[in-house]
Amino acid sequence: RPHPRRRPGQLGAAAALLVLALLGSACSTGGDDAAPTTTEPERSSGGPTTTTTPGTGAPGTPGSPSDPDDPDAPSPVQDGIRIEVVSSQPDRVTGPDARVRLLPARGAGTDDLTLRLGDRDVTDQLTAVDGRLEGVVTGLVEGNNALVASAGGESVTQRIRSWPLSGPMISGPHAPLLACSTEAQGLGPPSDEDCSAATRVTWRYVTTGGAVQPLPDPSARPADLATAEIEGDEVALVIRHEQGVVNRSTYEIASIDPSPGGADNSQADAAWNGRLLYRYGDGCGTTYGQGDAAVEVLDPAYLRQGFAVATASFNTGAVQCNDVVSAETTMMVKERFIEEFGDPEATIGEGTGFGAAQLHLIVQDYPGLLDGGVALDPLPDVVTVANGIADCVLLNRYYRSPAGAGISPDQRAAINGHAVPATCDRWEAGYGTLFDPERGCDPAIAPEAIYAAGANPGGVRCTLQDGSANQLGRDAATGYAGRPLDNVGVQYGLEALNAGTIDLEAFLALNEDLGGLDADGAAGPDRHEADVAAVQAAYETGRVSTGVGDQRKVPIVDVSLYDDPTGAVADHVRAFSLRDRFTYGGPAESVPGFRIWTRDPAVTPAAEAGPEAVAVVDRWLAAVADDTEGGERELVLFRARPEAAVDNCLPAGATDPVVGAEVYDEEGPCRDDFPVHGSTRIAAGAPRADDVLKCELKPVDPDDYEVELTEAQYDQLVRVFPSGVCDWAQAGVGQTTPSMSDRTYEDVITPGELA
Repeated sequence: RPHPRRRPGQLGAAAALLVLALLGSACSTGGDDAAPTTTEPERSSGGPTTTTTPGTGAPGTPGSPSDPDDPDAPSPVQDGIRIEVVSSQPDRVTGPDARVRLLPARGAGTDDLTLRLGDRDVTDQLTAVDGRLEGVVTGLVEGNNALVASAGGESVTQRIRSWPLSGPMISGPHAPLLACSTEAQGLGPPSDEDCSAATRVTWRYVTTGGAVQPLPDPSARPADLATAEIEGDEVALVIRHEQGVVNRSTYEIASIDPSPGGADNSQADAAWNGRLLYRYGDGCGTTYGQGDAAVEVLDPAYLRQGFAVATASFNTGAVQCNDVVSAETTMMVKERFIEEFGDPEATIGEGTGFGAAQLHLIVQDYPGLLDGGVALDPLPDVVTVANGIADCVLLNRYYRSPAGAGISPDQRAAINGHAVPATCDRWEAGYGTLFDPERGCDPAIAPEAIYAAGANPGGVRCTLQDGSANQLGRDAATGYAGRPLDNVGVQYGLEALNAGTIDLEAFLALNEDLGGLDADGAAGPDRHEADVAAVQAAYETGRVSTGVGDQRKVPIVDVSLYDDPTGAVADHVRAFSLRDRFTYGGPAESVPGFRIWTRDPAVTPAAEAGPEAVAVVDRWLAAVADDTEGGERELVLFRARPEAAVDNCLPAGATDPVVGAEVYDEEGPCRDDFPVHGSTRIAAGAPRADDVLKCELKPVDPDDYEVELTEAQYDQLVRVFPSGVCDWAQAGVGQTTPSMSDRTYEDVITPGELA
């Protein structure tokens, strides 16, 4: 169902007005002049932002240098010497080095430019490129540093804050790290308690058959070495594979380097198309281990197109399910990449399942870090999905009881809201332990270090919420993380009752006996109630995807691999749930940058769907960069959209997708061959946006039921729901949009202090 209520911060007619504007601009075409820049190096979070920087527009436009009457125009200092930190924000440098760009005063050259780091001249670390000096400055100390550029009696200072390579930088105090994986990753034994290890570079090559093989001697040219055209040149597909540790996470960077050699800190000769693909791995856990990445960087499908590919173990949800730590790790790995390769023209995120949830939240909460995204089998975020996981644990427990044994598989599917009952089975089997503090830790951790009820209350708790304690806050009495998990007032199976799939007796028995999960994840007779402070923190700090930050400003393709009939957990409804949050229930075209593709995995496996969507997002970003008309970001995204960047599906037996703005609303294969089902909460009456963590309550109302209630049945309902039932027409308890983006949790006791 579309979202029926006004969302926090919603402007009444904004979506409709935007649609009219988009339709009005549909016939516009871009010119040949240089496009206004979308970069803002001074606020980069490890990459460019997506908002036009004042002072960089075309001459005569608001904010341009030739518009002196505009209050947003640059100050005259822009005509002087400038220092830009390219590899990260100036206050978010990690380790002893940073890529720096030095621009001379307007009309001047670089010959007499000098750069000092404190008392030391570091000019020789820079190289003249296109009328500026650029290079990696080394020798930064942890804490505050000052770069001073001088020429002709003028000087300018850029202050830099350098953080430890082991972090933390923005994510707040470190969680314990009790198991290292550097030896398993070929990096040798860890050198300290942060699981640090030296960086390692090895070589591989792509065979003519498409496989990746070791290449001990990078200068060798095996007979089966494949080639590909990258940026107009036919190059040998020799792969440089870098591994190391940043932010206590093992990381990997892969690129095509057909001429190995030279300084290892410069990849200027790499066969690179100028774009970085950053990959995020599926799964969700709080392991307290370093782990390893679940996604591959040595992927010929991307490398042969010229992409450099990066990831890290802390970007894999199965290792740690904290999107802020994932964002922080992305910043650090991307900084390392930029120091070696230079500033990418674009960074495209790609993730599957909970990896897609990371991608969506990073785009929302840390604008500029990713310029576009491809989400495969997408989930919108973690915390709203967590309520459904807990529901499945409880529902399956009930179905296994004598009282629930008589409920048929079709009835279970209707109560659960899924295509088949196996979906809840797979949620429970794969993720049902997320709320159990004694399960889910890295198996290498000694048992005595892990929490045990009564026996070891001070051990690490391997729950979903404890892995995000810096964001959710802690209970003052127990010290455990607040849990935003709630099922008070939820009428499980309400839609099934009203559709006649189950009768009132079954509905009442189910809701009376379902119960909840206690603080240690054990099922009990009472419904579980969320920590309201944790619920508020989840919304305010951006743990729920809500359509803010860059979510409406960058091109995103969510690819649903339609496997609902198999019981797959990342089911089809998730992409549409996210769209409803972005559009507030309005038409899809009101958010032109968010597209949904549907593929039958038997026809188009993920290995093909991902590269196809990444290529489209890449073309889309290039078209946005070439657009010269300006205007609101949504208009630019609509105007620059490639032909393939539209909603579409590929039915079985078809060779070309069915495309169009209304393909999921109108009769046809996209709607009818790939039906959108629901979730446990949607089946309990919630809107399809499914973004309520804790519902507001209302008294039991007989008008909510399609069956006639006897007085005894009404009284039983009141006994089952003594506090009332969910009022889905209202926003949830504490529901709001994030109070700020680009948030740091460093030196903060509770998230509320930043709200």
